[in-house]
Amino acid sequence: MQPPESYADRKTSWHLYVLRLRTEKLSIGRDAFVSELKRRGIGISVHFIPLHLHPFYQKTFGYQPGDFPQAEAEYARAFSLPIFPTMSDAELDAVITSVTEVVQVFSR
Repeated sequence: MQPPESYADRKTSWHLYVLRLRTEKLSIGRDAFVSELKRRGIGISVHFIPLHLHPFYQKTFGYQPGDFPQAEAEYARAFSLPIFPTMSDAELDAVITSVTEVVQVFSR
């Protein structure tokens, strides 16, 4: 798992908390990981979708899957955990526990 980085000279709004899976260390990919979290009651989102995969950019500029492999690789391993101002400690603990369990179950 790669959590977001923090830097002492910057502040963040933390409006998204994106994790990036180290898929080479897991026996499942991002979509299956997301399904496992949902099965445990944790709703997540995928907020990063490479622009060249959006239909508008494909139609307008002719972009195709494979044109930007690094962006696609990041897309395949990233998702956003729930984060909101009224999130309780119990909800936070449930997210942490669920992510940890899924990692442990599907680690290679």
